[in-house]
Amino acid sequence: MKLVRPDADPVRDKFAAARKALAGALIERDEEVDLALTALVAGEHVLLVGPPGCGKSLLLDSLLAWTGGAKFAVLLTKFTTPEEVFGPVSLAGLKEDKYRRVTAGRLPEADVAFVDEVFKASSAVLNTLLKILNERTYDAGDGVSRKVPLRLCVAASNEWPSPDTGKELAALFDRFLLRRAVAPIRSQAGRQRLLWTRDHAPTFPTTATPAEVDQARRHALALPWTAEAKEALEVVLKELAREGVRPGDRRQFKTVGVVQAFAYLTGADAVEPEHLEVARHTLWDDPLEQPQVAARVIARVANPVGMRVTQLLLEVEEVLAAADVRNLADAARAAAKLAEIDRQLSGLTGNGRVETGRAYVKDQLRKLKLASIEAV
Repeated sequence: MKLVRPDADPVRDKFAAARKALAGALIERDEEVDLALTALVAGEHVLLVGPPGCGKSLLLDSLLAWTGGAKFAVLLTKFTTPEEVFGPVSLAGLKEDKYRRVTAGRLPEADVAFVDEVFKASSAVLNTLLKILNERTYDAGDGVSRKVPLRLCVAASNEWPSPDTGKELAALFDRFLLRRAVAPIRSQAGRQRLLWTRDHAPTFPTTATPAEVDQARRHALALPWTAEAKEALEVVLKELAREGVRPGDRRQFKTVGVVQAFAYLTGADAVEPEHLEVARHTLWDDPLEQPQVAARVIARVANPVGMRVTQLLLEVEEVLAAADVRNLADAARAAAKLAEIDRQLSGLTGNGRVETGRAYVKDQLRKLKLASIEAV
């Protein structure tokens, strides 16, 4: 996420500080942090797909520590009953010939929720879950739909739903506007932090109240779109359609709010084309190939510099993974490649990730040289 400039908005400053704390503590989870904070501001939900143990639950626990409120977490299976998710039937109510659930400590009273293996839920759970996620309402059994306090649901799954899933799963999949595949830690530096740092929980300099989250949402939705950003979004949708990617009308409409939330979190006063990068997590339906197509089209149209930075940083990881620091010649070749990548980064402008990328390359170059000296 690119920070444009400090702003007089103290709530936005709190979000910026939280983002910095989360990204600093959670290893190689900057994208996931950005998605969770964007979803919180936009009032949407996030789906993270990947193997267990990738920090998905830690991210939500950390956000809860920052915002406060009640959390509900559940691991769904085909045997999970509605009582486990929405609460048991009130015995006192049955004595009065009334059917209602006791929702204390369950999903209908949670501010944030973590739903693991979300696509394994039974139909009995899915039908009610859909209504809570989409409409933010729940009927405890007395025929009255009440608003639920749910602000953010982070769902996780080990795999994407298959193309031949039923209508219920397709509808549930669509309820998560922001969707991303999560991979295990890849870089050498990240792996070292994972192995030798005992505590990965972030420390927040401030906290945010639910009222401040609502204020952030109002400010974000009030951000204007520049003419260039509007044109870029329309071009992106046309290019996606040419490549067979046609997200639904609701997904396109809600993407506008998500982009505004992302722009707000970066400190911008208006939505610029580069803020469309977050839309690569929203403007697709089929998870098999469309996410890659969306990312490529959006990067080409809205943020070509950011796309180039990503490519160069991937090259850095490939160089580091292949380098043998005990072999001086091999280490020297790796250092030369990193220096060339730094030179290419220095020629890029107009994106805050350039300086961050250069700092990372210089740090890896320094560590590579130190390791070579120690190996002598």
